[in-house]
Amino acid sequence: MNRQAATAKGLQRRIRDLGLHRVEDPRQRSKVRLSLQTVLTTLVTAMVTQARSLRSVEQRSAQIAAKHGNWMGLRARIADNTFGKIVPRVPLAALTACLHRLVKAEHRRGNLAPTRLPHGTIAIDGKHVGTLRWHELCRLLGLNAAEATGDQVRALMTQRYPLAQLCVPADGQPYALLRSHSVTLISSDAAVCIHQRPIAADSNEIGSMPALVAQLHAVYGRSALFRMVTTDAGNTSCAAAGCIIDAGWDYFAQIKSGHGALYDEARRVLSRRSAARAQATCADKQNGLLVTYHLWRTDLGGDGWLDWRHARQLVRIRRTTENLHTGDVTVGNRFYVTSRPPAALSPTTALQLSRAHWRCEDETHWTLDTQLHEDQRRLAWSRHPDGLLVVSLLRSIALAVLAVARRLSRFGHTRETPSWAQVAEHFLLQLCGSILQTHVFDHV
Repeated sequence: MNRQAATAKGLQRRIRDLGLHRVEDPRQRSKVRLSLQTVLTTLVTAMVTQARSLRSVEQRSAQIAAKHGNWMGLRARIADNTFGKIVPRVPLAALTACLHRLVKAEHRRGNLAPTRLPHGTIAIDGKHVGTLRWHELCRLLGLNAAEATGDQVRALMTQRYPLAQLCVPADGQPYALLRSHSVTLISSDAAVCIHQRPIAADSNEIGSMPALVAQLHAVYGRSALFRMVTTDAGNTSCAAAGCIIDAGWDYFAQIKSGHGALYDEARRVLSRRSAARAQATCADKQNGLLVTYHLWRTDLGGDGWLDWRHARQLVRIRRTTENLHTGDVTVGNRFYVTSRPPAALSPTTALQLSRAHWRCEDETHWTLDTQLHEDQRRLAWSRHPDGLLVVSLLRSIALAVLAVARRLSRFGHTRETPSWAQVAEHFLLQLCGSILQTHVFDHV
């Protein structure tokens, strides 16, 4: 690479930004042999270099200790069961604060400037973090899986693990879900996750929105990191939009039939407009498809619409896809509401916001699942409700490091951005290339 940001020094700087030493160690001091900072640093570094399981983390700790163990406080390998015991006990709030410190440090360096959109924008979306099967739940609660009932498990789960949602299907055994809200900065080249908050078992995505917005305001309210919030229909409500306005930001939110009169008004005013009357249009090729977007909008004036007093525009975007090989055409419409008046949000920018929102799926959730192996349940790093949330947050931290390094790196001959895997491989070579066996690197 002509410009290589995936270096040991760069990783060391970002580990230092996290301030992992400020996370309180839940263990008894008399029994501590490795500091919590060293354990967490090893976990993040292993994730950055694409370790697939705790067994891989153990191997990676031995490899890194031989070359860069001094600044990590790592003198020898760490057993995989050591990580397994510590992870569920790490305080989630303190670890979330580490992510905030990393994001703010990159913001001060200018690495999160709004290059994709005219102003700083975040996307809020829900994510399935992990699943615990019936036998895992019973083992965790000290029950006999063959004799325990759903009511027994539910009562104990509510008492001990209020963030785990017990699901009882019509067929099959009950299981528990761990869910969270992730907040992605979609306006910069590096689409980093800036915040993550678990969704309680007795709530849902829309019910958790006010508390999520309050946390975002407490952490980033005094910064200029973002000014616009985008949401999908599952996280849109008048109450949530009001919280965003009260925090001093604007919203661009998708609406569907469940939003009642507002959605009906959007369809009534915008549904019959023709392509000739579109106020913004763009087209591109995506995976062998010709995709064309048309946008129409209507001004709601200064009084909004019914309870949506803060709403200023309704937007319709039609997406038409044509298969270039078969000629098949599909058409879909999405409707949005925004607090920005027409003078402050042009049709072109509104179309950019609509498309950029899905970076939270394409560059955060998809990357976590495919590159950092979050969806490989067979190689789960934890089978504990608290541990699953901690591991998910550590992955978001590792992804932020990779995203910034990827943004800053360029190939010398083409000036292209390297892939996620290529950045991870460069980190691996920098950290332990001199002692890494060839077949191990080829496996990665």
